[in-house]
Amino acid sequence: MNPPRIFTVNLISGLPGAGKSSIVRASGATSLSLAGSGRSAVSEAIASITRSDVMLEIHPSAVPIEVAVSVIAAVDDGALGPDVGTLRLGNLVSVLDASTFWEDLRSDAPAPVPPSSSLTHGEHGEHGEHDRTIADALVEQIEWASVVVINKTDVSSAADCTDLRDFVRLLNPASHVVFAQQSPGWLRQLNGEGLLARSNTGLGCVVYRDPRPFHPGRLARFLNDMTTASGEILRSRGLFRLASRPDIVGSWNSAGPTIGFEPTSKGSHDPESPWGQEIAFFGKDLDAATLTTNLDACLLTDREFVSGPSEWKCLADPFPAWDLDSN
Repeated sequence: MNPPRIFTVNLISGLPGAGKSSIVRASGATSLSLAGSGRSAVSEAIASITRSDVMLEIHPSAVPIEVAVSVIAAVDDGALGPDVGTLRLGNLVSVLDASTFWEDLRSDAPAPVPPSSSLTHGEHGEHGEHDRTIADALVEQIEWASVVVINKTDVSSAADCTDLRDFVRLLNPASHVVFAQQSPGWLRQLNGEGLLARSNTGLGCVVYRDPRPFHPGRLARFLNDMTTASGEILRSRGLFRLASRPDIVGSWNSAGPTIGFEPTSKGSHDPESPWGQEIAFFGKDLDAATLTTNLDACLLTDREFVSGPSEWKCLADPFPAWDLDSN
C-alpha cells in the first residue's frame, strides 16, 4: 500500500507591488490566489490543489494569521479527503518591498480592502474595515511570518536594506530573513538554513514597565508628540492601564504613525493581569532614558494614586469609549 500523498500549503503575503508573484514563480511551486481569509475561500482554493507543493497568494487585505487558522481548520476537517492525500500548513512567507518599506511604514494611508464578496465578520482582526492602515498590514505580515523575503534590494540603498533586516529581527526574531537578490538561495530559508546576522544601525527596543496606571490627559498629550525627543517609534505593543478605566486592562498597539487602544478580556482583579504598564517600543535611535522619563510623566502622581479608583474614574478622558460587549 502506497503512503498517503502529502500536500504542503505555503502562504505568501505582501502589499501590492512587493513582488509576490515573481517570488512564487522563482520557487517553482504551484500558485493559487486567495481573495479572503475566511474558511470558505480557503477551502475553495484547497479544492483545486493538484501538486504537492503550493504557494497560496494572500490578498493584501487579509491578515496572514487568520488565513493560516483557516488552513489549519481545513487540515483538521480533512479537506482533501483520504483518497487524495494529507494536507499540511507549510511556511508563512512575507515579501517586503525594500524600496518603499520605510515610506509605507510611516504612512497612515488605509490598507487595501478585499472584494466585497469576500468580506466576513471578524476578518480584520483588531482593526475594522476602514481603520486598518498600510503600516498595520506590514507589521502583521512581519510578526506572523516564518520566512521574510526582502525584495527589490537592487533599487534600494544598502543602509535601507540593512535597517529593514534589523527591524524584522526586532519584531520577529524567530523568522528567517533573506534578500531576494540571493534567489534561488532564499528558498533554502524554507528549510531553516542561513540566518542573517544582526548589525548595529540604530534600531532597537525599549521595554517600559511601571505598576501605576496612566493619567488619560497626560498620556494623550504624550501620544501627540511621542517621537520628537526620544527617537522614532516605528512599532509598539503591550498591555496598559488607564486610571480612568481602572477595571479593565487595555491593549496598546501602534504601527507607524497610527496607534490604537482596545480593551482586553482581562480585568484588573485577574491574577494573571499585569500591574500597570508592560509595553515594548521598537524604533530607530530610541533614547531609553528620555522615553522612560516621558512615560513616567504620564503616570499618576503620588497624590493622585492614593486617592483611589473612585477618584480616578472622574478624570477627564479624551480617548474613545471601549466596546466592552465584544470582549
